Amino acid sequence: MQGGFRLISVHSGGLLGIAGFAISVEVDIRPGLPGFEIVGLPSASVKESRARVRSAMRNSGFKFPPQKVVVNLAPADARKDGALFDLAIALGILAHQGVVPRERLAKTLIVGELSLGGRVRSVPGVLALAVLARDRGCSLMFPQENSVQAASIPGVEYLPVSSLQEAVHVLQGKVAPARLHPAAYSGQRHGPPSERIIGQQLAKRALTVAAAGRHHILLMGPPGVGKTLLARAAAALLPPLTKEEAVDVTSVYSAAGLETAGLVRKRPVRQPHHSISRTALIGGGALPRPGEISLAHRGLLILDELPEFSIDALQALREPLDQKRVHIARAGYNVNFPADCWIIATANPCPCGYLGSSTRECRCSAGDLARYHRRLRGPLIDRFDMFCRMGEVSPDEASGEDEPWYEHAHLHGQLPTPSVNLPLARDGEALLAQAHTRLGLSMRSYHKTIRVARTIAALSGAHSVEAPHVAEALQYRYQGRLGF
Repeated sequence: MQGGFRLISVHSGGLLGIAGFAISVEVDIRPGLPGFEIVGLPSASVKESRARVRSAMRNSGFKFPPQKVVVNLAPADARKDGALFDLAIALGILAHQGVVPRERLAKTLIVGELSLGGRVRSVPGVLALAVLARDRGCSLMFPQENSVQAASIPGVEYLPVSSLQEAVHVLQGKVAPARLHPAAYSGQRHGPPSERIIGQQLAKRALTVAAAGRHHILLMGPPGVGKTLLARAAAALLPPLTKEEAVDVTSVYSAAGLETAGLVRKRPVRQPHHSISRTALIGGGALPRPGEISLAHRGLLILDELPEFSIDALQALREPLDQKRVHIARAGYNVNFPADCWIIATANPCPCGYLGSSTRECRCSAGDLARYHRRLRGPLIDRFDMFCRMGEVSPDEASGEDEPWYEHAHLHGQLPTPSVNLPLARDGEALLAQAHTRLGLSMRSYHKTIRVARTIAALSGAHSVEAPHVAEALQYRYQGRLGF
């Protein structure tokens, strides 16, 4: 009570990247000319809450006060976006009128978008907001449509509501909130490709190894040999999502507003066009959003025609390839996005595409080749684990049967944990030391070769990394030098 007027404060939350942060919705109603004002650095969509809240209250049987209504979203220096605050604003106004008990608002975090008729619509980022409510020791009132997602976060008292009237009745104690029970979850694998994939046994073997160990791979070859087709088909090599991975992926998609109903069932597969901007690929913007590399988290990111991407976008991939996350620092925010994905890139060996081809002659000049290869700079290429050159399919291969190679990749990206610690046999260590000297491998390439060799050894069921495993891994490293 200040100056004879009551100030109501309602707990709510907003999104910064994929994380939730606390927002206090302060409602003040005082005598004066009727008006409705929202302050606290609101975006245009937040300002539009005035029309939604006013209509929702009237159409739900409540009276909107014919006075001066001021709503402050604190902290005032943080930009607010979206329609998450509609329900909190409406309940704050009703609490000011005495319809809703103030004490029930003290330990409840409220989010939800209101329709003009008073229905509570789903909101993005409910997983992050559930974590925020748990950390603050609050119950969470949220849209019923988000129940499946919210139920996957334990340790929170949930108050799912489907309308403004139901929210008021729950807070008044007239209606008991629905109880949430985590639904049974089973991930789904990507189905086999519909197109026939003839030949290219070396590339199929390379993709099988890459999928088993989640090694980033670059496929190089002339146009029409099946690089893009194989990259798309490789999604069938990945295992189903576990429940924990599904929550991880859904938190990204929910914050981006791409999935609000339930948990993601299949591993994400993203294939952005090469005209994509750096911000769209990595993430960021005025209001930070996850980029394509984060939307492919726990899944597959296909970068088709890699040299055609902008140099800015390509060089921004360096840190995510190593660190499995993206940290974006701007004047107004610092955010982290997960980026633990498997990357398959494709490239032609030259601008015309036929450098080294056995069927057509390359017509690129030395300058054309230099400019083309300069786009894929050494530090970026060195971060790929594997390289595979693909040639034209021979007539004998073209007339053969299409063997379903993805069905024989029995581990499907799930190597046994001890495989990462398989010891190097003496002959394998000697071959690796010789290759390190003769091929001039960087220390990053040296250790990546060991990782790939361990995957190959695990696929063969070996108990140590022997010379044949190292030789195959070196083959995938050395092939990269033939083109770039």
